[in-house]
Amino acid sequence: MSTLIKIPENQPDRSVFSYKEAIKKMVKIRTAEIFIRDSFWDEKIFSFLHLSIGQEASAVGVSIALDTKDLMLGNHRSHGHYLAKGGDLSKMIYEVFGDRRGCCKGYGGSMHMLDKSAGFMGTTPILGSVASIGVGQSFAYQMIHPKSVVVVFLGDGASEEGTFMESVNLAVNKSCNIIFVIEDNKYSVQSNKLDRRSKYYSHKLLFEGLGAMYFRENGQDVEAVFNATSNALEFARKGRPVVLHLDVLRSHTHSGPILETKDESYRDKGDTIISRELNDCILLASNKATSKGSSKNAIKSWIETEKADTLRVISKVKSKVEVRSFD
Repeated sequence: MSTLIKIPENQPDRSVFSYKEAIKKMVKIRTAEIFIRDSFWDEKIFSFLHLSIGQEASAVGVSIALDTKDLMLGNHRSHGHYLAKGGDLSKMIYEVFGDRRGCCKGYGGSMHMLDKSAGFMGTTPILGSVASIGVGQSFAYQMIHPKSVVVVFLGDGASEEGTFMESVNLAVNKSCNIIFVIEDNKYSVQSNKLDRRSKYYSHKLLFEGLGAMYFRENGQDVEAVFNATSNALEFARKGRPVVLHLDVLRSHTHSGPILETKDESYRDKGDTIISRELNDCILLASNKATSKGSSKNAIKSWIETEKADTLRVISKVKSKVEVRSFD
């Protein structure tokens, strides 16, 4: 197992939160996602897309709290997870375009990414399946790195799947060092969770009943996510699985490049385009950074510099993309 996972040497262990780092990471993800979205409209991408625009804080807040040897797995909406964990931007863009220079040599595309050099152990779009893969990964990995943790991202729809319940139960039974992160955007495609669940439904009772720790936090607040993850890690590193439930916002349709600019009938009444703009995670982080002493000019510089750097990398990749042949 240890020969299969090449731990990066240049990533320091984490213990201190930095708004500068967090904002720059979120801007990098959003800039890349907007480019991918626009490329889809230009008919340059031929796979399904599930964009993380608007919920970058969950991936970034979790990732900043992790140590070098901690691993991560994601689901169908994992461009942000990959970049937040330290994945190579060029490799990701190449992969989405189906170029052999991608992190999976162009075979995986948007929903199947894996980069062991970044500790990013794969994504799968099969609803809930990443949970069971993560448990197996954790059970094997902690034999070599007993204090390291595997983090698994999945959505609120996947959290209702039987395989997820079974995975949490097995993780507790085997004392796995694992954190399951539920990114709850309230909707499974266009199905509101209030229409899918009874009024008695409780994640807390479910997962604590299985023996896991359960924490819930505002997934739009990157520092709150970092703090919640740091707390969860204290338990997970000792073999107590954790379910970390993050409430996030989905600005686009479930699949595809369409920004939902009107009040869709399936959304909650309070979930409007205006409310999502006011609760934007980058805006929230910028305001909090200002309240804690960072100047608005400094924050503006962080954002503009990171956006320019990201677009520079993307521009180089875009000029070289060659969609591979699968003959």
